[in-house]
Amino acid sequence: MTDSKVWVEGLRRFYVVYQYLEIAMKKEENYNLHKFGQINGLFRTQPFESSLKHYLGDKWPSGITKAMAEYSNYLISLENENHVLLSPFIYHMYMGILSGGQILMAKQRMAFSDGKGSEAFYFDINVREAKNQLRNEMNSLAEKLDDETKLRLLKESKMVYLLNNKLVKEVKVPTEILLIKLIFVIGIFILVILLWKVSKKFLMVLF
Repeated sequence: MTDSKVWVEGLRRFYVVYQYLEIAMKKEENYNLHKFGQINGLFRTQPFESSLKHYLGDKWPSGITKAMAEYSNYLISLENENHVLLSPFIYHMYMGILSGGQILMAKQRMAFSDGKGSEAFYFDINVREAKNQLRNEMNSLAEKLDDETKLRLLKESKMVYLLNNKLVKEVKVPTEILLIKLIFVIGIFILVILLWKVSKKFLMVLF
């Protein structure tokens, strides 16, 4: 990204999503999400805050946009209904940033020569191993669910893309963001495959 304002506005919007998911993963009552939160180095709240502080100082704008409010309210409604329904958001959001984060970080460092402000996309872990853990935890969770809930997870996977798209549309869309959108679409198909593997009956329901 060559426009620092675009970069910052993108960070600010997605920060709210990662922050909510990470708070949810830590809640005692959301026991089905705890394993995701135990993946070493996965959480992004602090790295996003470091990036935002670099650009905006210690006090960045606290107001939220229409798309941010819609996203937050949707996550709240899912958690209130059944915290398991947050799992597709966790899976896709973290698979997306693990898969595309290195590319985004490289682009940011090319655009802003000091390289500062890219902490949100830096992982001091084995990224491939983290992605495998994320897949395994999603697979393990799916094995415990009934077919109706599995179908609901697929529906929520589509909502991840739709809500992310609304966030992106509020900001001028550079090529890098289009790449992340593609990663989320690919992630949906990966989740479908995971769910297919754990239930033959699930295949019969779909077809």
